[in-house]
Amino acid sequence: MNNRERVKAAIELRRPDRCPIMHSPLPGALLRWREGLIDVFKRYPHEFGPSEFTIPSVEALPPDYRRGVHKDAWGTTWRSEIDGIHGQVYDHPIKDWADLENYAPPPLPSRESVEKVKRWADDLRSRGYFVSAGFDPGNLYERMQWLRGFNNLLKDFVRRPKELYELADMLVAYCLEALGRALEAKPDMVSFADDWGTQERLMVHPQFWRGFFKPPYRQIFKLVHDHGAYVYFHSDGYITDIIPDLYEVGVNVLNPQFSCHRLESLAETAKGRLCVSSDVDRQYILPRGTPAEVDSYVKKVVELFGRGNNGGLIGRGEVSIDTPLENIEAMYQAFRKYGEYQWTARS
Repeated sequence: MNNRERVKAAIELRRPDRCPIMHSPLPGALLRWREGLIDVFKRYPHEFGPSEFTIPSVEALPPDYRRGVHKDAWGTTWRSEIDGIHGQVYDHPIKDWADLENYAPPPLPSRESVEKVKRWADDLRSRGYFVSAGFDPGNLYERMQWLRGFNNLLKDFVRRPKELYELADMLVAYCLEALGRALEAKPDMVSFADDWGTQERLMVHPQFWRGFFKPPYRQIFKLVHDHGAYVYFHSDGYITDIIPDLYEVGVNVLNPQFSCHRLESLAETAKGRLCVSSDVDRQYILPRGTPAEVDSYVKKVVELFGRGNNGGLIGRGEVSIDTPLENIEAMYQAFRKYGEYQWTARS
C-alpha cells in the first residue's frame, strides 16, 4: 500500500498493512526542540505529506498562538504566555446581543488563496500522500464562545434568546461557504475541532447538544461527504455520551482525548463504526512517563483500536513543549513496531 491507500484502508476499517502515522506538533514544540524534533519526524515519516517541518517564525504565528495580547480576524482578542501554545480569550466582540447587529465575520477565502490550496493538494496527491485539509472556521461551538464569551454563551444555552440562533445560523452559513471553497481542492479529508468535554462530563446536556448542535453538524458534514471526502473530528474532554451521535451525523475519524476516557470502553464504542486518531495520554504518559511506559501504552492502543477494529487506527500523539524528545521517539517507534499488522484470513 502507498501512503494514501494505507490511510483510506484505516479509515474504512479495511485492514491496512500497517498503522498509518500522523505528526501533530504544536508550534511551541518546534520552537523548543527545533532540529531535534524535526529529525525525529524524518526518522518516522507520516502518510499526510512530506515529513519536512520547519521552525516557525514567532512573528508569523497566528494571534491565538503568539505571546502577548493579539486580535484575530474574527475580532476575538487572545492572550498567551508562551509563543506557540494556544492562548485564552482575553476579549470577545459580542459582549451584548446588540453587538450582533453590526458584527461581520472576516472575508471569505480569496480566489487566489483557493487556487494556492488546490496546487498544494494536487502536489501531495501526485506524490501518493493522503490529503487532509483544514479551513477557517473548522469549528462551531468554540467559535461561538470565542465571539460571545464562554460564560455568556453557557447562560445563552439556558435562556435561549433568538439572537443565539441568529449567531449560530450566521456561523453555519459562513462555514458552508468557506468549506465549499476548501472542497474545491478535492481533499481526501477535512478536519474539524470542537472541545465538548470537561475531564468528567460534557459541557452541556446531551439532549441540548442533540437539539441545537447535531443538525448543523449533519448539514456541514454532508457537504464534505457530497464531495467524496472524509470527516475528521477532534474533541477534547469526556465525550462518550455523543460519540454515537457523531458517527450518525457523518464523522469518519474521531480524535478524542484519551486521558478523559477508559480506553477499553472507548474502543468498544468505536468498534466497527469509527477510525480513531489516537491521543497518546498527554496528561501523564507523554510528558512525564518513561520511554518504556510510552512503549507499553502505544502497544495497548494498537491492540485496542488497530487490531481490535480492523485496523481503524491512525497513530498520533500531540507533541507539546513538555514532551521529552526521548518520549516522542519512543511513541513513533512503538507505532512502527506494534503497528505492523499480520492479518489472518477472515472467518
